[in-house]
Amino acid sequence: MSDRVLEPISSSLLRRLFKWLILCILLFSSLQAWLNYRTIERSFNMMVSDVAATHLPLLSVAIWDIEPQAIQKQINLLLDNSHITYVIIQTSTGQQFVGGDVGKIFNAERIIRNIPAPLEQNGNVGVLELVIDKSVLRQELIRSLLMVAIEVSVLGIFILMAVSTILRRDLEKPMHQLAEYVQNLQANQLSAQLELDFEPRHRYSEIGLVLDGFRTMQNSIQKHIHHQDELVLERTLQLEKAMGALKELSVTDGLTSCYNRLFFNERMPREMQRATRYERALSVLFCDIDFFKSVNDQYGHSVGDAVLIAFAQTLKRELRAEIDWLVRYGGEEFLVILPETDLHAALEVAERMRLAVQNELSVLLLDGKQLRITASFGVAQKQEKDSVESLVQRADQWLYFSKTNGRNQVQPRMDEN
Repeated sequence: MSDRVLEPISSSLLRRLFKWLILCILLFSSLQAWLNYRTIERSFNMMVSDVAATHLPLLSVAIWDIEPQAIQKQINLLLDNSHITYVIIQTSTGQQFVGGDVGKIFNAERIIRNIPAPLEQNGNVGVLELVIDKSVLRQELIRSLLMVAIEVSVLGIFILMAVSTILRRDLEKPMHQLAEYVQNLQANQLSAQLELDFEPRHRYSEIGLVLDGFRTMQNSIQKHIHHQDELVLERTLQLEKAMGALKELSVTDGLTSCYNRLFFNERMPREMQRATRYERALSVLFCDIDFFKSVNDQYGHSVGDAVLIAFAQTLKRELRAEIDWLVRYGGEEFLVILPETDLHAALEVAERMRLAVQNELSVLLLDGKQLRITASFGVAQKQEKDSVESLVQRADQWLYFSKTNGRNQVQPRMDEN
């Protein structure tokens, strides 16, 4: 697993959202503050202008009538307005009337208005100069800025909390479950159903898309695995069948379908051991087709092969199923293995085989004639100290004795045992 620190997607999104939210708060607050400042400034200027306009007629009369006390009274009334810190009235006759805090007249904004003559006289009787204290305006601006910042911040925090809750519920939780499922997924659990603990929405979301996509992938994998299992099973059966066929070919004579000498060498020792262990009889017939070489020389190998096939089939008909077995030992020589059979019973089997070959076996020649053949048999029963070689050799000796004494016979004779 990677050593990198895990950071949920919702946390990353919230961090980015928080940065953008702070930026938006600053921009929106600045814009709102500027707009509020412009509004307050316009209102302030209008208010001051209205105050000045209200006192101009009274000042005009007082100056025209040359009433210093009335003029000073108007100055005091103007100073009652907290936005006006200093008032200067300069009459057309050169007199000057002042009032207010002289310390605030420096670097302050001034509003100058002409005082018109009363009674619809032409001209001006003086000039009104007002020194404006904008600290109140700045305080109002700061208060407005703080209010906007607080409102936007509260709204932003509420939005951030709402988004955080939604992200954690609808994104982080199901994605975390999906990550844990994938991380703990084993090869033998690919078909395990993926279930996410989240509330489905009316509309299709990316989580639902991921879930459906993952389930589709699981179904495809399951189908593929099932197909592969079926394919493996099919290939296994084919392989077993092929191996069986190969095994069959390796132990079977290709012409007669009898067991071959390799199979005999593998199985015969086990038969000998079983007979010894359980003290059961075991006999062997060694048989040979009479004058087989002359059949090949006179009629050809195709007829010789047909004779071998017919001879093997004739012998098989006399065998006990799943007990006796037939081996093509070489050329026209065959071995018949008879478990649970003593010499007397083996001689009877050999005689039945000899008669069946003599009376029933025939091969159709090209000229339409039937080729008849005979066979000679040598029989031997396993003795206590016999090996496979000695048992087969004794049966071979009796076969040789049968062939040298006229063929088409079984040796030893039943009456000689």
